[in-house]
This record gives sequence, C-alpha cells and structure tokens, in this order.
Amino acid sequence: MLLAGGLSACGGDDGRSKEEVKAELTAYFDKYRAIHEDVNGRIVGLKTKYPQGYLDLADKSVADLQQTKDSYRDYAALFDEFDSRVRALDPPPEISDLVKQVLDADQAVSAINHDRLTKLEAASSTAELGSIFAEDPAFTAAVDRTVELCTSLIDRAKQYDYELDLPCRG
Repeated sequence: MLLAGGLSACGGDDGRSKEEVKAELTAYFDKYRAIHEDVNGRIVGLKTKYPQGYLDLADKSVADLQQTKDSYRDYAALFDEFDSRVRALDPPPEISDLVKQVLDADQAVSAINHDRLTKLEAASSTAELGSIFAEDPAFTAAVDRTVELCTSLIDRAKQYDYELDLPCRG
C-alpha cells in the first residue's frame, strides 16, 4: 500500500494519540470538504450558465464556440481555485506527504487543462474542438493518478479510525 510505512499502531507522528490525530483529521477534512462542496457546486453551475459548454461537442454552432471558450476558461479557473485553497490548509503530519502528492497530481491535470485552454482560445471554428478534447492518454493517466491518491488518502484516514468520504472519481 502506498505510504503505509512510518505509522504507529498506537498513535500518530510525534507520539500523539489516535484520538488527537482523528480530531486533527476531522478539522482538516471538514475544511477540505467545505472547499470541495463550494467549488464543485460552482463547477456544476457552469452547465446552467453555459448550456453548450465544452463537454457538449456534438452539434455545435459557431455561436457556441465562444460559450465553449468561456465555459472551459471558468472551469480551469475553478479547478485552480480548488487547488490553491486546499494548498492553503495545514494538513496533519500523518497525511501531509500524501496530501502533497494529491496536489502534485492535481497540478498535472491542471497543466493539461491550461494547454487545452490555450488551444481552445486560439480555435476559430467548432471543427477544432474534437482534436482539443480528444482522448488523451496523458490526461487519463493524470486523472487516474489523482483517483489512486485520493483512495490512498481514504485508506490512510481509516488507519486512524476516521471514515473519510471523498469523491474519488475521474
């Protein structure tokens, strides 16, 4: 299992009790979930704001191209906002290494998002959208890595009797 070493059966880093660690995990993940719910809610709201958003590639008109650009620009900004706000949190030492890996994996996804956004901003026709948002093995691998690390974070929390419900999906 990823990063399973270094954990004490009776407590956390620096000899802290399992109860202390669980309390810190609770405080950290309460903040994390609040950020996730806020940002994810606004991402979901993009579908209402932009009904012909970037994920709807079929039957696009020329007028939809600008909406697609606006939608993806807003999506990329929200993705980056989530990352920035989570980075500002101070995770307990028992999960700090894993949180750093999760955020590094998110940066790989963000880099691809920004590359796509650059190409999208330069697009002058809807015909170009298919190639911009085509299946991308690097993107799939980056998303798969975030899911793997998210699952590892849930497993790590369980070691401290903390049931963590994170949306680990690609």
